[in-house]
Amino acid sequence: MAHVFDYDPLIHQIDALSRACHYETQERLMTRIIHACVAYPTIKALDICLRKRPVLAGSGQLGVRLVLDAKALNSLRHAAI
Repeated sequence: MAHVFDYDPLIHQIDALSRACHYETQERLMTRIIHACVAYPTIKALDICLRKRPVLAGSGQLGVRLVLDAKALNSLRHAAI
Protein backbone atom coordinates (compact mmCIF):
# COMPACT_ATOMS: atom_id res chain seq x y z
CA MET A 1 0.00 0.00 0.00
CA ALA A 2 2.98 2.31 0.39
CA HIS A 3 3.22 2.55 -3.42
CA VAL A 4 -0.48 3.20 -4.06
CA PHE A 5 -1.45 6.76 -5.04
CA ASP A 6 -4.40 8.10 -3.06
CA TYR A 7 -6.57 9.86 -5.65
CA ASP A 8 -9.15 11.10 -3.15
CA PRO A 9 -7.53 14.49 -2.37
CA LEU A 10 -7.03 15.17 -6.09
CA ILE A 11 -10.60 14.14 -6.91
CA HIS A 12 -11.90 16.53 -4.25
CA GLN A 13 -9.69 19.31 -5.61
CA ILE A 14 -10.89 18.73 -9.18
CA ASP A 15 -14.49 18.68 -7.97
CA ALA A 16 -13.94 21.98 -6.15
CA LEU A 17 -12.37 23.50 -9.28
CA SER A 18 -15.32 22.41 -11.41
CA ARG A 19 -17.76 24.01 -8.97
CA ALA A 20 -15.72 27.16 -8.26
CA CYS A 21 -17.02 29.17 -11.19
CA HIS A 22 -18.49 29.09 -14.67
CA TYR A 23 -15.82 28.32 -17.26
CA GLU A 24 -16.10 29.96 -20.64
CA THR A 25 -14.13 27.11 -22.22
CA GLN A 26 -13.34 23.51 -21.42
CA GLU A 27 -9.69 24.30 -22.04
CA ARG A 28 -9.62 26.71 -19.09
CA LEU A 29 -10.99 24.06 -16.73
CA MET A 30 -8.46 21.57 -18.11
CA THR A 31 -5.65 24.05 -17.48
CA ARG A 32 -6.69 24.38 -13.84
CA ILE A 33 -6.93 20.58 -13.48
CA ILE A 34 -3.45 20.18 -14.97
CA HIS A 35 -2.01 22.69 -12.51
CA ALA A 36 -3.63 20.76 -9.67
CA CYS A 37 -2.02 17.55 -10.95
CA VAL A 38 1.41 19.18 -11.28
CA ALA A 39 1.46 19.56 -7.49
CA TYR A 40 1.64 15.76 -7.14
CA PRO A 41 5.15 14.51 -8.06
CA THR A 42 3.77 10.96 -8.14
CA ILE A 43 1.79 11.78 -11.28
CA LYS A 44 4.11 11.03 -14.20
CA ALA A 45 1.82 11.69 -17.18
CA LEU A 46 -1.70 12.91 -17.93
CA ASP A 47 -4.40 12.06 -20.42
CA ILE A 48 -7.36 14.36 -19.86
CA CYS A 49 -10.57 14.38 -21.85
CA LEU A 50 -13.63 16.56 -21.25
CA ARG A 51 -16.91 16.17 -23.14
CA LYS A 52 -20.05 18.24 -23.23
CA ARG A 53 -23.41 17.14 -24.55
CA PRO A 54 -25.86 18.03 -25.87
CA VAL A 55 -24.27 20.69 -28.05
CA LEU A 56 -26.80 21.65 -30.72
CA ALA A 57 -30.57 21.34 -30.55
CA GLY A 58 -30.39 18.69 -27.85
CA SER A 59 -27.95 16.45 -29.72
CA GLY A 60 -24.28 16.02 -30.51
CA GLN A 61 -21.26 16.34 -28.31
CA LEU A 62 -18.11 18.43 -28.11
CA GLY A 63 -14.89 17.38 -26.48
CA VAL A 64 -11.27 18.26 -25.98
CA ARG A 65 -8.39 15.98 -25.08
CA LEU A 66 -4.91 16.75 -23.83
CA VAL A 67 -2.08 14.27 -23.39
CA LEU A 68 1.04 15.26 -21.45
CA ASP A 69 3.95 12.85 -21.24
CA ALA A 70 6.51 12.88 -18.41
CA LYS A 71 8.72 15.42 -20.19
CA ALA A 72 5.88 17.89 -20.74
CA LEU A 73 4.63 17.46 -17.18
CA ASN A 74 8.10 18.04 -15.77
CA SER A 75 8.44 21.17 -17.90
CA LEU A 76 5.26 22.51 -16.31
CA ARG A 77 6.56 21.64 -12.86
CA HIS A 78 9.79 23.57 -13.45
CA ALA A 79 7.92 26.52 -14.97
CA ALA A 80 5.70 26.73 -11.87
CA ILE A 81 8.70 27.17 -9.57
